[in-house]
Amino acid sequence: MKTICPTIFALLISFLLFALNLFTSNLFTSNLFAEEPIRVLTINVRLSTARDGNNSWENRKEFLTDIIATSSDANKPYDFIGSQETVVDPRPEFNQVNYIVSKMPEYGSIWLSREKTPEKGEAMLILWRKERWRIDETDRGTFWLSETPNIPGSKTDPKAGCPRCVTFGLFRELKNGKDTGRKLYIGNTHYDHMSEESRQWSAKQVMEWISKRKDPNAPLVIMGDLNCGEKSPAVRYMQGEPMTIDNTEWQPPLALTDTFRAANPDAVDVGTFHGFQEKVGREKIDYIFATKELKTISSKIIRTKRNNRWPTDHCPVEAILSW
Repeated sequence: MKTICPTIFALLISFLLFALNLFTSNLFTSNLFAEEPIRVLTINVRLSTARDGNNSWENRKEFLTDIIATSSDANKPYDFIGSQETVVDPRPEFNQVNYIVSKMPEYGSIWLSREKTPEKGEAMLILWRKERWRIDETDRGTFWLSETPNIPGSKTDPKAGCPRCVTFGLFRELKNGKDTGRKLYIGNTHYDHMSEESRQWSAKQVMEWISKRKDPNAPLVIMGDLNCGEKSPAVRYMQGEPMTIDNTEWQPPLALTDTFRAANPDAVDVGTFHGFQEKVGREKIDYIFATKELKTISSKIIRTKRNNRWPTDHCPVEAILSW
C-alpha cells in the first residue's frame, strides 16, 4: 500500500482548511452585508380640517405618527412614506405637514400644496430615511395632473372635484454616508374622488411621466390613494392593459406591478377605506406600484386600532421590496 508523503499531506490539509475558511468567511460576509430591502408605506391621513367629531385630527395624530414610525413587523423603519390629504395651513393646529415632519426628525421631506397658493391646501408628502437615502436636487418636483402640469392648482376635467398632482424625487442610496451607486424614484399621488374620466386621464399622464423620466434606468415606486378599485380602467392601465377614453384606445408605455397583489395574489379581504366605520369596504383603493426591476418580498394592509379608534379613514398599505 502506497503512503502519502507527509509534506503533500500537510499541504492538502492546509488547502482544505483554507478553502473551508474562505467558504465560511464568504457566507458570513454575505449574511452580514446582505442587501437591505426597501420598506415603503402609503397612507391617506384624512385632512385635519374635516369635521370628524371623535375622529378629529387632534384625537388621532399621535397614533398616526406611531403607525408610520416603524414598519409593521417592528423590524426596521420605513425607507419611504407617502401621505395624501396632508394639510398645509397657517393655523398650527391644522397643519398636518408640520406636525408629521416634526415627529419624524430622522426623515427628510418634500411636499407642495396642490392648490394655487403653497401656504394652504392638501399636499402629497414624501418622507425618506436620511441615514440611507439622499434626494437628487436636480430631479425632484411636483406636477399637476392636467393639460398644464406646471401650473399650480390646474385641472382639466371640469367634473373633477379638486386639482390633483404628483410629488416625486430621485433618491440615491447611502451606506456609511457614501453613495452605493443605486438609486430609485419615489412618487406620491392622489387621484380624483368624483370623476372617473379624471382618474383615467391621470393614470395616462402618470404613466407617460414614468416612461419619460429623466433617468430611465432607475427603478421607480409610485404610491397613493387612487380612489378606484383593482378592476377600474385606470388601475388596469397602470398594469399594462389598454384603456379607452372618449372612444380612443390608449396603449400603456409600460406595465407596473401592484406590489400587494404580487405578494397576495389570492387575497379577498382587501378593502382599504372605512371612513372611520367598524367595517372596511370591499375595494382596495390605496396602492404601491413598482417597476419590474423591483421584486416584492411582502405587502400588507395595516388595520391596527388603538382604543377602538382608527388612525385615519383609510388603511395604510406597506410593501417590502428588493432590488
